[in-house]
Amino acid sequence: MDLEEQAERAEERGDLQASLGLWKEAAEKDQDAVSYCRYGLVAEELGRWDEAFRAFSEALRLEPNLSLAMESMGDLWATRTDTESLESLTKAREWFLKALKYERTARVLTFLGSTHRALGELEKAQTAFEEAVTVNPDYEEALYNLGVLEEKANPSRAIEVLERATQIDPRYGAAHQALGRLYQKGKDLPRAEYHFRRSLEVDPADYWSNIYLANLLGALGRNEEAEQTYRFVTDLHPEITGGLDLFARFLDSVGKQEEAAKIRERGLSQASDPDFGV
Repeated sequence: MDLEEQAERAEERGDLQASLGLWKEAAEKDQDAVSYCRYGLVAEELGRWDEAFRAFSEALRLEPNLSLAMESMGDLWATRTDTESLESLTKAREWFLKALKYERTARVLTFLGSTHRALGELEKAQTAFEEAVTVNPDYEEALYNLGVLEEKANPSRAIEVLERATQIDPRYGAAHQALGRLYQKGKDLPRAEYHFRRSLEVDPADYWSNIYLANLLGALGRNEEAEQTYRFVTDLHPEITGGLDLFARFLDSVGKQEEAAKIRERGLSQASDPDFGV
């Protein structure tokens, strides 16, 4: 078994440390730009930002026109958490634009669109997502991102592209969650419940899908189910406070004001504690 195969197998079983060492050895042995990219991607996944940067830089030294290396460098700058956000996103955008000069793939266009959106460049984000869908109509990541971008301005279009995303990948939990939100806002509560539950089939512990489902169950008058769902997820994720106000409002609506006050107090105390959940 060669080094590349050993590295891939280690990566598949989740042994990233072993995979990192094997990809590094393979890249240095063969002086292969793609192997340096694979090495860098594992380093990035481990949060070893400088090591990933060096790996991608070496890939570009070996093959200056390799779009994969440019894409990887862009992804690194979009992902790393050790630099100022605006600077990192600006560099990510530059690298994705460079990669697209050599190969216009749906994946890189989607990365670029996400970077534009993070920078507040919403028209450019939409253009990138639309082109990604044109390049590959079955690229569910582009469809999802386009749907989320259209969620407020054009709900019917958002539903259309998100439904396509879930047809391509029925286990696309984030797309199901977004569809649930849209159908609930449109007062189609049975479909909203269906999509929230599909999202939870993929990840039963997802915080916001549980919160949205609990809110929906309360709106349907299924108060016992709603309360159980609120309690389940707020106990499971005590470090997240975003849904506590909704839980408190629900408790107020069913006459449990004293308990609602405790939930609000819990949210305030956690929000004021900078070390909570660390």
